[in-house]
Amino acid sequence: MKLFLSIFLMLQLSICFSQTYYGQIVNKENDSTNVQILIKGNMIFKNNKILSIQEKITVIDKGVSKDYYPADLKSFKINMGKEIKTYDNVDNTIFAERFYSNKLKLYYKLVREETKQSPYFTIYRVFLIKKPNQEGITKLIPNGFSRLITKSEMISKITDCEILLNKIKNDEIKITNEKKLVEFMVDYEKNCFN
Repeated sequence: MKLFLSIFLMLQLSICFSQTYYGQIVNKENDSTNVQILIKGNMIFKNNKILSIQEKITVIDKGVSKDYYPADLKSFKINMGKEIKTYDNVDNTIFAERFYSNKLKLYYKLVREETKQSPYFTIYRVFLIKKPNQEGITKLIPNGFSRLITKSEMISKITDCEILLNKIKNDEIKITNEKKLVEFMVDYEKNCFN
């Protein structure tokens, strides 16, 4: 009984636990404000932190807390300990982590889907490509073993750049990790968006 009670109390503490991080918000008028960002709820796992700040952030500025949704801000930075991450408003619907930003934009987000089997949800990663002067977003879903993004996924999504499409088909480009994906974005932009 003591073991059960101890486990129950630890779970309750982790659910009620919240963490505060230093950060900076940029509003729609490009004004920057240094703030503290409060992440509420069960923050034991990294994915929970990411999922919680994709929909809204709670900001503490001069002792007052306020919730901001993607439509309220242009972007925000958060100091997550060892690194500072930047999240941008993507189409006023979600905050996504910025991996590359120039003419082309590359973002990273997590998606949580409900399932009928235990644990009754799955979480998977998605990379978003936003192209200049184009509506909508191209979604790249990492699902390869030896590659982050498979050859078939790249061929089906990168249809507007024949130079790179041929390189992908000839196996000259292999996206094995996030660094290679950013290098690909630089190449994509240089070859097809200049």
